[in-house]
Amino acid sequence: MGNLQVLEALFEKWFDNEDENPGPAMCPSTYIRTKKTDVNQKIFFIAEDSFRRCIQVSEWHARQCSHNLCTNRLIQKGHVVKTNLKCGNQETPHVFSWSSSPYFPTKEYLINSRVNHGIVCSGILPSDYKRFVSGSGIGMLNEEKRTSFFNKHQQHIQEEYNECIDTALLEEIASYEDLDSIDIMSDARHGWRKNAKDTSVVAIGEKTHKVLKCEHVTKAHDIVSQRHEKVGTVRIYQYMKDKDVRVGVHCHDRNLSINKYIREETEILNQNDTWHCVKAMKTAVKKISSGPQYSKGKTWSFQLSDKVEPVATHVHWCIRNCYQQKEMFKSSLLNIVDHYKNIHTGCSESSRCRKDTNYEPSRIVISDPVAEKLLVNAILGSNIYKYANDYTLGRDTFYVESFNNVINIYQNKRISFGDLQYNARNNLAVCHWNENVDREYTSVSHLNDHRRPRCKKGKKKLQKSNV
Repeated sequence: MGNLQVLEALFEKWFDNEDENPGPAMCPSTYIRTKKTDVNQKIFFIAEDSFRRCIQVSEWHARQCSHNLCTNRLIQKGHVVKTNLKCGNQETPHVFSWSSSPYFPTKEYLINSRVNHGIVCSGILPSDYKRFVSGSGIGMLNEEKRTSFFNKHQQHIQEEYNECIDTALLEEIASYEDLDSIDIMSDARHGWRKNAKDTSVVAIGEKTHKVLKCEHVTKAHDIVSQRHEKVGTVRIYQYMKDKDVRVGVHCHDRNLSINKYIREETEILNQNDTWHCVKAMKTAVKKISSGPQYSKGKTWSFQLSDKVEPVATHVHWCIRNCYQQKEMFKSSLLNIVDHYKNIHTGCSESSRCRKDTNYEPSRIVISDPVAEKLLVNAILGSNIYKYANDYTLGRDTFYVESFNNVINIYQNKRISFGDLQYNARNNLAVCHWNENVDREYTSVSHLNDHRRPRCKKGKKKLQKSNV
């Protein structure tokens, strides 16, 4: 007898035993392959409690009746389905009403309310929501349901916002040793790109970097959009006064109406953002460092071609090392010209050009009187020189600019929102910012070397935060 005959005999014996002793029915597989004809079947959300209740009903019915349960027509209610489970008993059929979501006492579905909550708090646009649910076929909440939920929910958003800014103000006050005053930075963000109806004026604490107040100004308050920042700032000052909080230093991005208001109406120390002034300085130096050939030596000089970034760095150094003295700051700015003329008598004692006897300039030395005059005029004509008092503390507003970027998550500048929607989205942005500002980072990014801009360095992938 060969191997083949042995295998055949074994299989034959095994099949005979199966026929004599039939085992239990095979359990249906939980892995279901979708056919092409079934891709448009209904998709819905199901809650954990509803899923368990369906299993409990099926188990109870199996003990009471020998017939199987089957579903009738599925009725879509938003993202929930409702159906009847009915058995095949013709005499006394068992019928159970089942839905994929539990109810609230108000007879509203939990799942639909949770989805509504996500729509409101995520800042998603209604048009984006409609396109998403229509494309995925998971049901849709009608506009009436969404509007009704928002009208109730925006009151709770306002309460959370009020509690959030109250806590942030207390934390900011506690960050100062003397508890006498606080420092703030502010800026305005317009709701549209031109002639905006809405404007958000935000005040952020200098120490905690949390939003202390965010005012919503509309054209109903002032028809001119350019005056909205002043209206919002005045409201913020009144809010601080009502809270018995004194503002010591106020930094903003050089809005002239705010400068005048602070100087004439308050006793607050006014400071302007250094980044904007240095950017204006770079623009001025760039104009005199390059140009057409026919104006070379008249409106621009080749000797200034490598001075744009170095001058900006030098200005930042002057701001950080003026010891809050106006005259020292202005003399340091004028010393920029002497430094690039290779005259270092006015430079700091700690700088390498004074300490290193073998120092050699790394930039083109200015020897042309035209180049010297152009650079001097650029410095003398800059706001940072003419209004040096507004920059002596070296304050900046980049936290406010970052907050304005966060508002874009909730308020798209291409969309015109109503007052209630705009205010609610504004409040959500404040709560989001105060919850996450200055939290620990979850990934490391390796920046490119600014001296070699074409060099590409790898970046560590972002990881999901557990915060």
